[in-house]
Amino acid sequence: MSERVEKQWKDKGLAAYSTSAIIGTLNHYGVKLDEPALKAAAADRSPLELAGEWGRTWKGTGQFAAFPYAAANELIARLFPERPTPMRVAQNLLELIAQGLRVASGQPGDLGPAYATFEKFVPNLPAVGERRDAFLQELVSFIESWARPFNELPTQLAKAGKKEDALRFATVQETLFTDREGCVKALVRAETGEREAAITELDAWAADTSREVFKRYSALDALYQLQAWGGIKAAGLSVFDVAAAQEKWTLADSVAHLLAHMVQASGADKTYAQQVEQRLELAHRHSGGHHHH
Repeated sequence: MSERVEKQWKDKGLAAYSTSAIIGTLNHYGVKLDEPALKAAAADRSPLELAGEWGRTWKGTGQFAAFPYAAANELIARLFPERPTPMRVAQNLLELIAQGLRVASGQPGDLGPAYATFEKFVPNLPAVGERRDAFLQELVSFIESWARPFNELPTQLAKAGKKEDALRFATVQETLFTDREGCVKALVRAETGEREAAITELDAWAADTSREVFKRYSALDALYQLQAWGGIKAAGLSVFDVAAAQEKWTLADSVAHLLAHMVQASGADKTYAQQVEQRLELAHRHSGGHHHH
């Protein structure tokens, strides 16, 4: 009888078991493959894709119902140690968040080691496009409950006078979420003595019709965080209209809500406010009215 993983695997963690025991368990519950076949199958698939494939023949229940995804994560980490999986990157981000929160609140903390780990992942991240989008979707599911500190820490660190740590954290965000490139660092710069220069740059990016619409939205969002209303008023309706023309309704809805919040916060003339309201209604019709901003 081949080697297998015990029922207590969730408590112990799969790192405690041999590769042959993990593969033996996959075989036992309906996934027929050996190590060479596994290596070939995993070469260009994410853990989620691999687990989805295995799920079609999976017979495990109870303690073993969730085994395919855990096994895919563990085996890919062993077979391709240089490849960052969403789970490994998420664990790294959670360590960065933990250290960042300490530093921002004036406690002893050090982002250096976690940041060095992240830098090793960077060359092997999936290329920007569909592969990166799928990777990020899986990654975000792991850090969802920590999304707020993840998003806010660059600014918090900057406000705490930790500019270098703030820029490091901004680099992590911009490397993963390439739509934010430049925008997170602009927020840090705005908090550390370069507010006018940062706002001027963000205004230009939001208005630049040659820029990809998600990148223009990131600039609007950064301006919103800085309460720099001029650039949003100048470019916001145009960004919405491009998103709507491309039928990116979730994004269009986010833009419309951002504009509505800006009108509430800063005031606007009646015509502009009506134009925002019309776009909000249009976005709601197409996206079910979910609040994204």
